[in-house]
Amino acid sequence: MRRYWKPALLLLVLSPLLAEVISGATSMTLFFMPWIFFPYATVLYGFPVLVIREVAVRRKLGVLGLWCLGLIYALYNEGLRAATLFYPLDAPVDTFSTYGLVADVRVPFTLWISFWHGLFSVVTPVVFVGYLFPKKADEPWLPIKATWSLATLSVGTAVAYFLFVGEASTTQDATTLIVHCTFLVVGALVLWFVAGRLPRTPRIVANGGGNGFSWKPFVSGVGLYLFLSLGPEVLAQGRIPLLLFVLYFAVLAVVAGWAIARRRETTRAQVVVLLLGSGTAQAALAVVFGALIGDIMWAISGVIFTAIFVGALARIKWRSAVLNGREA
Repeated sequence: MRRYWKPALLLLVLSPLLAEVISGATSMTLFFMPWIFFPYATVLYGFPVLVIREVAVRRKLGVLGLWCLGLIYALYNEGLRAATLFYPLDAPVDTFSTYGLVADVRVPFTLWISFWHGLFSVVTPVVFVGYLFPKKADEPWLPIKATWSLATLSVGTAVAYFLFVGEASTTQDATTLIVHCTFLVVGALVLWFVAGRLPRTPRIVANGGGNGFSWKPFVSGVGLYLFLSLGPEVLAQGRIPLLLFVLYFAVLAVVAGWAIARRRETTRAQVVVLLLGSGTAQAALAVVFGALIGDIMWAISGVIFTAIFVGALARIKWRSAVLNGREA
């Protein structure tokens, strides 16, 4: 465990930082307040994401399997902890508040926020940390007992919070509460089953960087973000029929999954470049939307993240050129 404390600590911090600050849900100044930072870096994001990373490594899941586990994390975060998946509890995005309700479950919002969390709360920080610590990227960081203990603690306290303490327990009758809890449990079990059967390809062979830099993964990442994040918001604002919204996500999942899995192997650098495309698109839009609605801190955060992502992209491009020069 001592060998892995640095990457583990970075993951505990990076996951909530990316998800909360880049989305504007928590300002950067508020994020680092102790009463916000420590719960985020442990209970809400840190420990569950660390467990997901351990499970993905031990089960040898690929990027798609990791993302699928990220959907389970979204049920934990937005379902058990925040309860934003259920009406009439507060929805973080008004557009989805009453749209597509099924048994008071915000189905469109559940799909949208689950894929978003899978990308930004789980896949992006796990892959980024793996790139920074390549020798430790494919190794378990925790003993199996510690992994089980963290998983049991996270899920057990979250279920207890949902049923007995949180806003859901005070605003919903017992029957509705049990139905919604069952929905979360069944959804998590189905996703667990699916994660283990998704293609393990592309196999990440190494950090790479010496095979020539390409902008194609970056552009693909930007496109992925636009279809994954902005597309659903436009559809929700247009109030398209629920089945068409679900079909949109089904097609998106199949096409994106096929595009990712069809490659037999790749380098971690190429995956990072793709994720930088999605992250840069999110950060750039944070600048625009923050300025438009007068949320200056969100706009500033967007500028900072954009600079960091572009800088990381430039470093990968430079490293690729250096390695190619050495090989020549």
